Amino acid sequence: MFQVSVIIPVYNVGHFVEEAVKSALTQSEVAEVILVDDGSKDNSLSVCQRLSREYERVKLFTHEGGKNLGVCQSRNLGIRMAKHKFIAFLDADDWYFPARFAKDKVLFSNPAVMAVFSVWAIHYPNGREEVFGFSDNFFEKLNSKSIKEIYCYIMTHDIILGHTNANTFRKSVFEQVGYFDDRLKLHEDTELWSRIARVCLFHPAEFSRPVSVARRHDKNTIIQRSKKSKLLFLWVWLDNIGLENLMDCELRNLVYLYARAQSNGIKSNLSRRLLFKVYMTFLIPIRNIFTRWFYKSQMKVN
Repeated sequence: MFQVSVIIPVYNVGHFVEEAVKSALTQSEVAEVILVDDGSKDNSLSVCQRLSREYERVKLFTHEGGKNLGVCQSRNLGIRMAKHKFIAFLDADDWYFPARFAKDKVLFSNPAVMAVFSVWAIHYPNGREEVFGFSDNFFEKLNSKSIKEIYCYIMTHDIILGHTNANTFRKSVFEQVGYFDDRLKLHEDTELWSRIARVCLFHPAEFSRPVSVARRHDKNTIIQRSKKSKLLFLWVWLDNIGLENLMDCELRNLVYLYARAQSNGIKSNLSRRLLFKVYMTFLIPIRNIFTRWFYKSQMKVN
């Protein structure tokens, strides 16, 4: 039976969280909504307490002592507390569209399917919504379901496998691969999706319409992204994989992402492209040496 535990980390979003919870409760496949309050300073906890009293499917957890431990530990706590075989996530300031899990339910009827991804939308303050996400069926494109071949295709094309709100997993995936790495405050989902894609296939689900909405506002953590956060993400990703286990497609992807991180802050379009090309030209041929240098140099920083 396809029953989903939806995990919602909550931090200072008292005015949004009820909408998120109700959008999950309208989904017939959702067996429980797990709220994890992360030491909120506003009225979030009281809103969550009320929701857990009003709705039998809503469960509320907090960290020991009501501490603020970050989104990674909050999601990880939710995964551990989940009672059902399928896991989905929803940020507390976002929401699901109706029939969020319709395609997922069909795909997961195959016991070999471990992870699925769909497209999502971003809702801007002016009310405009824009669809995002990779929407090619790479199984058909490559005529293959080889995990290594698909993974290297993802690395080579720098494909982001769905938004946190738009992916669904068997709970056993986290037991196999591990959880969100709390050394990361940003890019933590991308890092975990990469580790998962290394060992199991992400199956394309809903591409005809978005299944969820990410709300943009002035308190989004995405606005804190920087060169430093991107380099930390790369280092944590390498640390979790292990230098001795890297494939060539991963080495190339590392160089590509490093070059982007170094060049993206440059305002001049011409200068930015030129610097990016210089990094790629000189680092790709020495990617093994560069990767070891980068890992050791960032280890000292982190």
